[in-house]
Amino acid sequence: MTHLSRRTVLGGIVAGAASSSLPAFAQTPQTLRIADLEILSGGFAVVGETNARSIEVGVEEWNNRPGQSVRYAIQLFDTKGSAQEAQAIFSQVVDQGIRYMTGGGTSAIVSVLIDAVARHNERNPGKEILYLNHQAIDPTFTNERCNFWHFRFDPHVFQRMEALTRFVAGDQKVKKVFLINQDYNFGQQVQASSRQMLNQKRPDIEIVGDDLHPIGRIRDFAPFVTKMKASGADTIITGNFGPDLALLVRAANDIGLDATMYTYYANLSGAPTAIGEAGAGRVRVVTGMDLNALNPRMQGIYRTFKERYPRLEIFHGAYFDMIEMVGKAARDTGSVDPGRIARALEGMTIEGTFGPVTMRAEDHQAIAPLFVQKLDRVDGTAIKAGVEGLNLGFRTERRFAASDTALPHSCAMRRPS
Repeated sequence: MTHLSRRTVLGGIVAGAASSSLPAFAQTPQTLRIADLEILSGGFAVVGETNARSIEVGVEEWNNRPGQSVRYAIQLFDTKGSAQEAQAIFSQVVDQGIRYMTGGGTSAIVSVLIDAVARHNERNPGKEILYLNHQAIDPTFTNERCNFWHFRFDPHVFQRMEALTRFVAGDQKVKKVFLINQDYNFGQQVQASSRQMLNQKRPDIEIVGDDLHPIGRIRDFAPFVTKMKASGADTIITGNFGPDLALLVRAANDIGLDATMYTYYANLSGAPTAIGEAGAGRVRVVTGMDLNALNPRMQGIYRTFKERYPRLEIFHGAYFDMIEMVGKAARDTGSVDPGRIARALEGMTIEGTFGPVTMRAEDHQAIAPLFVQKLDRVDGTAIKAGVEGLNLGFRTERRFAASDTALPHSCAMRRPS
């Protein structure tokens, strides 16, 4: 692992401070500075590096388009997987006058940062910071905790579970399900929504096990897998990611667990290699990325990404929808002021990575297509190329339009005057 410095500047981009004083469509492009906080060291560093490198390549593609009136400048920081470190970085971001943030890492870290942004903005009118959430999918962020200064570009836990359980409900072979998740907000939400939505759609399905475990602390999942096998489960549902997913799958392979595994992050860098041939045909993922259906823009982005970082994999389209939406808002308003950008984002629809994506004005939640995919062997048609140098890739079994998973929300947004 080559760790990235938290001071690294990415994307071949122009340095400069965000400003709302330049005239719209000035000859010199305005610069939109974003602090990108990622986990770049420790056990989950591959997740943060994937995020950082995906944003790097996406920003580079945007900045290189002819005639751009706004360009991105990304300042990268390492949260080290720590909420305390993230808070310290937030203070640096404020001191440097950067008025946009993205990343964070886990939902637990993002939760702390959302509160920090809200406090800062309340106390510093005219110097507000806008949080562009590309990955943390805790549903509360756009429900009861929604905030005018937070936008999420990735479908949240419940939206993904809606797609996953619709798919499972149509498979009459599913009789017994075992749930295993990381013991923090995200994992608990995957756990609870699995139970609720399966019961609504297929009350005949039996939940035969339900385990929570500490995030990033389990080194041997054999006891959990032994329990799964003894339960007779034919299906596993997990939100585990990073080492917690890789080690779970490795234990399942070693013990010979003959069950289909539904995941949120089996396509994240490192996971396909950990799963290997033993997972072919029986590991599925609910995702916002289909590598077999890339539009011309994404084909160029993906080609550049893989040439530069062959051991990593882009695992969702939210990065690129975020870059496109925020850039369009800046272009349309002729400004990089966070308040003007926020109002322009509300209700915006773009042709996203895999179809129309709408930023719902009421809760600042992106409504985007989702896919259920199966890990399987490359066939040149349904799976055009392997991932991570393997003869394995992800085949789409069902595509859900954005409207299929646009769930109701409980947001009561307070907007600044």
